[in-house]
Amino acid sequence: MKKILITLGLISVLTGCATLDQTPPQKPEPEPPKRVEIVAFGDFMLHRPQLRAAQSGEGYDFKPIFRYLTPYIQEADIAMINLETTLTDGSKGYTTYPVFSSPKEVARDFKEVGFHIISTANNHSYDKLGPGVESTYNYLKEAGLDVMGTQVEDAPPLIKEVNGMKLGFICYTYGLNGFDDILRNSDKPFAVNIFSEEKAENDIRYLKENGVDAIICFIHWGEEYRKEPTDQQKAQARFLADRGVSLILGSHPHVPQGVDNLLTDEGKTFVAYSMGNFVSNQRREYMNRRDVETGQMVRASIVKDEKGTRVESFEPLATYVDKYSAGGLHFEVIPVREALTGEIPVERMESVRGRLEAAEEEHGKRVDPNLVIQMKKEGNEHEEK
Repeated sequence: MKKILITLGLISVLTGCATLDQTPPQKPEPEPPKRVEIVAFGDFMLHRPQLRAAQSGEGYDFKPIFRYLTPYIQEADIAMINLETTLTDGSKGYTTYPVFSSPKEVARDFKEVGFHIISTANNHSYDKLGPGVESTYNYLKEAGLDVMGTQVEDAPPLIKEVNGMKLGFICYTYGLNGFDDILRNSDKPFAVNIFSEEKAENDIRYLKENGVDAIICFIHWGEEYRKEPTDQQKAQARFLADRGVSLILGSHPHVPQGVDNLLTDEGKTFVAYSMGNFVSNQRREYMNRRDVETGQMVRASIVKDEKGTRVESFEPLATYVDKYSAGGLHFEVIPVREALTGEIPVERMESVRGRLEAAEEEHGKRVDPNLVIQMKKEGNEHEEK
């Protein structure tokens, strides 16, 4: 009996020790956050002087325009721009304002400098009617670019999988400079996306049903040369935000406008009301306003982690179009802050410093720093300004 009690005691002690030694199971490590870096630009326009500047042998070369911006374009996971002209083979010549058609080499050069998605819904999309929409779309696709806003066959919105995230893209214009009825009565009324609440709601529903993590909207809206967004722009931004769009990128006014972030049930929607001109021949000397020479480069990051998906950084930065003659005519777009700080060495810095400083000052007046979330230089942390 005594041996039995001793044995039971030892078993109890050993069992107790074993129990004490047991550690709770380790929680699985959370997956590292998924991140997509985005850069976007406003209106890429081509007036007659720009065509002369781009002539190269028997063709055209538009890559010098991007000389100072190529690093930002190539660093991004998604780089986008609004193409505000049509692309043709030139067999009937090229045209500029008020009806635009431009060399097909634009598509090749967009691809070579690093763009991924081209916005083609704007008031000049239908300048060459249906054939112009088709040639523009086809040249961009043949160059290996994604297109949003126009299509040759009725198709749903663009979805791209990038860095483990599924992103949806929608793109609209307010109208077509009087060609709206011609489009509506054509055999392809779907060729250009004209904004309506019904159209946007259907597109957003499709994207959500297909499991996208975030939705980005490129929209051509507002009034030309107006510094502030209209009430209609604000109402449309709120409509899109309330339906789950994370990032709204505006174009058309040809001047930069302010930014906003709108609180919704799903978080925040960030809005750049107008990114202004990326490049054009509009100049202060004959338009009596300097803001037509400036635009915005919007840099944003979308992050998905255990907390959900959100816009983690949103920063519009001023750009300036430098037009000059030196052995020929040149157009180059300069990132203003980076040039002024010396981060990007600019060959003609002393010639353009005054205009860059004016552009940065004007940018500071239009963009409320409290609505910007700036990406820090070091690491992947972000700070709200």
